[in-house]
Amino acid sequence: MEFLDKFNELTNEKYLPMRVGSVDIQKKPPVIAVNFLVPYDILDSYTEEDKKAIKEVTSSLLPTSMQVEVTFTKSFIDEEIVRRYVLNFFKEKHPTVLIENNEIEIKIVNQIAFVTINMKSMFYDYFKSVDLVHNITQYMAHKMCNEIRLQVVDSKQDINFDTDLATEDSITIVSRRIRTNNHTKIVGKEITSRARYIVDSKDTEEYAIYAGEVIEFKRNESKKTGNSYYVFKINDTTGNMTCKAFAKYKGEGIYDEINIGDEVIITGRRDVDTFLHDSVLLCRDISKCEIDKSSIVLKEELKAVPLSYVAVRPEKYVDFVQDDLFAVGEAQQVTPYLMGKSFVVFDFETTGIDVSDEVTELGAVKIVDGVITETFSTFVNPHIHIPEEITKLTSITDDDVKDAPDMSEVIADFYKFSENCTLVAHNISFDKMFVDKYAKLNGYIFPNHTMDTLAMARKSVICKNYKLGTLCTHFGISLEGAHRAVNDCLATAKLFIELVKIGKF
Repeated sequence: MEFLDKFNELTNEKYLPMRVGSVDIQKKPPVIAVNFLVPYDILDSYTEEDKKAIKEVTSSLLPTSMQVEVTFTKSFIDEEIVRRYVLNFFKEKHPTVLIENNEIEIKIVNQIAFVTINMKSMFYDYFKSVDLVHNITQYMAHKMCNEIRLQVVDSKQDINFDTDLATEDSITIVSRRIRTNNHTKIVGKEITSRARYIVDSKDTEEYAIYAGEVIEFKRNESKKTGNSYYVFKINDTTGNMTCKAFAKYKGEGIYDEINIGDEVIITGRRDVDTFLHDSVLLCRDISKCEIDKSSIVLKEELKAVPLSYVAVRPEKYVDFVQDDLFAVGEAQQVTPYLMGKSFVVFDFETTGIDVSDEVTELGAVKIVDGVITETFSTFVNPHIHIPEEITKLTSITDDDVKDAPDMSEVIADFYKFSENCTLVAHNISFDKMFVDKYAKLNGYIFPNHTMDTLAMARKSVICKNYKLGTLCTHFGISLEGAHRAVNDCLATAKLFIELVKIGKF
């Protein structure tokens, strides 16, 4: 799939509907024969110049020592063609499984094939242990250009003979779905299907649909074409997913409508990106939306909010400057956006910068109606030696943490402290990955919305850099005791309030 991605980038996605049908390599003489599948109603419109351009770009992406031959095959779609391919899949891949014509329901809508396989109970139970939806979808992608949306259901019927199916592998295929509302299209087509849980995703999926809150967003520029491409990350509370989108033209800014904190639903192809060294969702259609969090329930993982604090108890925060500012009768000075809302600004100190590192301190402050009301602060025992360079940076020593609670206790109290609050941090993707790590390990799901003061600042003010210290100096905020979690949180909380006042986030 990396070949097609690069091909589409170099051709400005002019030939986006094409698929690679087959690639044959002949050693003597050295020839690579590439056959492209093209929808029947599009191939006839290709001119000789188009075919020449396709061959030139294809040749540029393949070894120069090989002669390249390019051919084209028309891709048709109707119910009988789709049915034949589905039956052929089982015949080739699972010959012991009997699937009959009348067990396959097919509906073609807007050149998309919606396929339902009503499978006998024995086979359905068996195929719970094989990623059937992905395998058939991938198989079909090499047979036709059209999208295939497949579901497998239990027909509640049994077979009456013995079949040996003991040699197959085991993984779950049942997909859990998320409800989304109030879609606003950004690019591509309207999205009407429901998104899967990110936790259920696979490294490769020919047709994928996911939704989540944008927690990272970066615009880049291709050195070769000059076109923009975007790398961003979404979170649906079950996990994170990296997404990648390409602008068709230089300077195109349609994707710039996406902001950190937006909830989006995306369709596309999921594949491994060798440049990012990660599995990414290559975006096709994107809409802003509202995610119905009540539709996301991982019963085997979900824990209730603790009834009381165990390891860390919040303390009331008193700031005389703040008391004077928000005295009785002057509440109108609070920015309206903050009224009626609660935020928790948090910060981790850790033994390193990777998610595999350990936490040494967690600090947090709570903002209610625009006023800092409570602090939450504790050392955390990492159960490893703190590197000397980390001690020099944070002043936290092994002696400081030797009697501190374990993160498994702290995360439960932090879960309670942050209930019904928006989580805020400076460069939140770093701190949130530690929240997600320990939440998953200890059976919690943080459904909180997030906001990033780093992203807010970049959109609101002009500074030589956007480090916390630089921004605090810009706004006249004290940063005493920097690199200690609760002190950084207090500074970040005050920075957050100032950025909200500007109102450009």
